Amino acid sequence: MKTGTEKQILGIVGGLGPQASAEFLKTIYEYNIGDHEQDAPIVLLRSDPTFPDRTDSFLAGESEPLLARLTGSLQSLSDDGATRIVICCMTIHHLLPSVPAHLSARVISMLDVIFDNLKPPQRHLLLCSNGTRKLELFENHPQWATHKSQIVLPDDDDQEKIHRDLIYPIKQNPDFSRLKVLLETLLKRYEVDSFIAGCSEIHVLAKHLVFNGNRAGYACLDPLMIIARRWERG
Repeated sequence: MKTGTEKQILGIVGGLGPQASAEFLKTIYEYNIGDHEQDAPIVLLRSDPTFPDRTDSFLAGESEPLLARLTGSLQSLSDDGATRIVICCMTIHHLLPSVPAHLSARVISMLDVIFDNLKPPQRHLLLCSNGTRKLELFENHPQWATHKSQIVLPDDDDQEKIHRDLIYPIKQNPDFSRLKVLLETLLKRYEVDSFIAGCSEIHVLAKHLVFNGNRAGYACLDPLMIIARRWERG
């Protein structure tokens, strides 16, 4: 067994929302528990649900309070020993270019993970918040031109349904049977059999429908699942 001082330490900026980051923490341990629990990863979850709503804040032009909160959370995790950090919210990745370089260098970008794992010719329906869409986080990524044919963007009406009727119910106590119907309707409409978890809440849905043996018949490109599976135990 390795001693704690030899381990990489993963930090999580969580609480945005709480269900998603708690589920991500659970996923890490589901994939990284061996014969000795002492060999399992060291993970620091900073779950702070008091962050203002990211979509509302950005669309209202109120980024500075969010940037201050994000920078403070990253600094706190870094001070506590986190060597790499996951920000468990896609929309707030909009602020990464404004985060001090010594902190942003520790961040594992969920956007980068998605683009690095797009394999042609499969096409995926993008499920993300209204904020992520309106800020064009995916379209502004350096690899967009290379992979845009693989990312299916829903129309405005369906985007609103995804934001209002798919993502936000997961923040409460989701009815997965109802969410499954909506998801499958969207996949059929856009003629795809895979979706991108472009919002941390979708990780919760993806685990329930795709990754836990439910044989849904479709696939998901989920950056949080990819990070959890690849994180070394130390």
